[in-house]
Amino acid sequence: MLQDRIKSLLGHNEPVLLVVLGLAIAVFGWIDPRFLSTGNFISILQQSAVIAIVAYAMTAVIISRGIDISVGSTLAFAGVAAGLVHTATGSAALTMIAAIAAGAAIGLLNGMLIGAAGISPFIATLATMAFARGLSLSLSGASSVPIDDPAVLYAGRAMLGPLPVSVLIAATLLVAWWFVLKRTVYGRWIYAVGGNMEAARASLVPVERVRISVYLVAGATAGLGAILTIGRLGSAQPLAGTGLEFTAITAAIIGGTKLSGGKGSVWGTAVGALLLGVINTGLSFLQVPQIIIYYVTGALIIIAVLASRMDSLSRLLRGAGGRRRKAARRTAAPAIEAASRSIALDGLGKSFPGVRALDGVSFTVTAGEVVALAGENGAGKSTLVKCIAGFHKPDEGCLLLDGKPVHFDSPDDAKGISVIHQHFSLAPDLTVAENMFIGREPRNALGFLSRRTMQQQARATMDMLDLDIDVDAEVRSLTIGRQQMVEIARAVLSDAWFMVMDEPTSALSNRERDQLYALIAKLRARGTGILYISHKMEEIFTQCDRVVVLRDGRFIGERRIAETSEAEIVAMMVGREVGDIFPYLDAPLGETAIEIAELSDGRLLKSASLSVRCGEIVALAGLMGSGRSEVLRLIAGLGVPKGGTLDIFGKRQTGGSLKAANGAGIVYVPEDRHLEGFVGTMSVRDNLSLAWIRVNSRFGILSGRRIAALTHDLVASLGVRPAQPDKPTVELSGGNQQKVVIGKWLATRPRVILLDEPTRGVDVGAKSDLHRLIAGLKQQGAAILMVSSELPEVLGVADRIVVMCEGRSVGELARGATEEDVMTLAFGDRRQGVATPDRPAIFDLRTAEG
Repeated sequence: MLQDRIKSLLGHNEPVLLVVLGLAIAVFGWIDPRFLSTGNFISILQQSAVIAIVAYAMTAVIISRGIDISVGSTLAFAGVAAGLVHTATGSAALTMIAAIAAGAAIGLLNGMLIGAAGISPFIATLATMAFARGLSLSLSGASSVPIDDPAVLYAGRAMLGPLPVSVLIAATLLVAWWFVLKRTVYGRWIYAVGGNMEAARASLVPVERVRISVYLVAGATAGLGAILTIGRLGSAQPLAGTGLEFTAITAAIIGGTKLSGGKGSVWGTAVGALLLGVINTGLSFLQVPQIIIYYVTGALIIIAVLASRMDSLSRLLRGAGGRRRKAARRTAAPAIEAASRSIALDGLGKSFPGVRALDGVSFTVTAGEVVALAGENGAGKSTLVKCIAGFHKPDEGCLLLDGKPVHFDSPDDAKGISVIHQHFSLAPDLTVAENMFIGREPRNALGFLSRRTMQQQARATMDMLDLDIDVDAEVRSLTIGRQQMVEIARAVLSDAWFMVMDEPTSALSNRERDQLYALIAKLRARGTGILYISHKMEEIFTQCDRVVVLRDGRFIGERRIAETSEAEIVAMMVGREVGDIFPYLDAPLGETAIEIAELSDGRLLKSASLSVRCGEIVALAGLMGSGRSEVLRLIAGLGVPKGGTLDIFGKRQTGGSLKAANGAGIVYVPEDRHLEGFVGTMSVRDNLSLAWIRVNSRFGILSGRRIAALTHDLVASLGVRPAQPDKPTVELSGGNQQKVVIGKWLATRPRVILLDEPTRGVDVGAKSDLHRLIAGLKQQGAAILMVSSELPEVLGVADRIVVMCEGRSVGELARGATEEDVMTLAFGDRRQGVATPDRPAIFDLRTAEG
């Protein structure tokens, strides 16, 4: 427990920085006692105040996944503008207004270039940095503009009691920024935009306006910094602020703000700014050259970041030690026939702070067999795979390779083992052949890259696997299915005899899935052992020899496929009788919620017609590319219809506005939850309330009590596990992430729910939970339109099925239809069916009335 608390403490930058700050003051004071004088501390505080004020705004910019390298030039331009206004008018008030307005003007320019025009933040602010510096030099004639007005100089040089006024201003802004970022809707939006811009946009966050505003505020803050700088220097300097952008960014980074966006704290930034002030002043006291100060500052960034991320530091040290050990024990191993190879887990255990991920897991996979690894999301499958592949080192037990214990310090040690991840590790801009040889490129006699060898061996591997893939094609030009084939071919080329396939068919079309199945058969025949992870029971029963079941990190048991049933496996996975995975509940029908006729998006979607009433679930079925998702996105306001009509509760909609669609009671749960569903860096609480706070926060101020109550109710009703509202959503299992995405919209009390692949990548237990939730919403009177590629799901939960083919709705099936009925229409057979007692009629929507 104490170890976990220490790790948690070190996981925050502020404690680490405070320790470093104390040590720095003690060391400089020991070297030169004058450093500890009151006058020196006041000077440090004044210097740090300007850095901190600018760095607070920089923190908000970086949290929103931006960067601003123009703040130094903006400060100089704002100061010169203020000096010229003071020379012309003599008014202190107008002088200070001019400084802030000039800074805000550059900030607004940045915001428009980045938020509206979509230009890269680095490129945009690089341009405005040069522009603002040029303005300051030309307007001032490259000379300082003296200002002696006490009112203008007050903020930069006056004292209020024992503290400089500038420090009090910095402290006030610190509290204000903390309040904005943590207690307002606007602050929550900043974090959402930085964490996942697409998910924020889909959650009705005004992304463009947020990005524009943070740069506007950053510019205005630079103007305030100009006022303080004028106060300290007694003049406006056209070269003021030189290097300020670097210092402000440094303060934010060592304070814990992530350049990738979505995470950051102004408290850490404040300590970081003070630390930089102490370091710079201390080194200047020692008369250290400026170049050394730069070196020290750079080292400080690295040390502070590594110290706050002990896992990264330990991986770095472990990797270096592992390489030394590996070099010491490198010996020639006797070749082993693939057919006799095996990998065994013997009592494997792995723990993380507060979590027991694996607990005594034991099983074996031999060459030439396919073993399914089944378990709910969060059962420990991913951790187990990472232990096998060398990404994690087990805390207990060991791996046995061909009966001998092995210890992998890194994935490089796991020779002959390959993991085909659900999210590919291919470089999209490289060719197929180049991807197949990444990290082990062949070289000719002169030491240069041998592309001919790469192409020849890549083609030979493709021919051996009967794959018709051009090895000279760029990977980005291939379909998802063919990219997956490249991943497998790369593993075969590397002589992998054991492969882990993680949800390999989750994003494949039926044809690509069948190609993968054929390839698995070839690999099995070659003596390749495969650990196959899938949530689809039909795959487990058709592709695998045995199934191993995990639950809560423990080995529950294994069964031969020929000797078990789907019900037994599901019961082992969830620890209870789940019953029907796709439950159906009757509900009274209400008014027509959605009515579309010949709807088109002008591209893939040609003509779709359907209706959905309150109290029913209508499923859209069809092959990939048939236009199913496009229908949902047009209804949700994520696209503008190019033809046809769209009526919601009898009112004609023009489309193209997510906000208007939501105002009509429509919510949309996207196909890719990672892209548009949730913000991974935000907690469960923040994600669940993200859409709700827009209309439930008085004056834009968050109500912690109401958000806590909302989160408690949603977590309980949805069954989110673990029930920890503060846990980052990205750390949840796939099924629980999907519950959070659905819960975010349930908080807004929708009348129409659009579900695009609601259970993709979700285990059977979570599928059952989600569909019971969806069926309950239907009984409460919601109108639900759902897209699913799983026919058992479509047939199990839908009241009606509308089939899409080549961008058109080609038929409607009543409940009780068969897979054959659906596929007949999906493949383009649009003939009207004949109704029989055991087979419902198939209607052709192009000719049928109503």
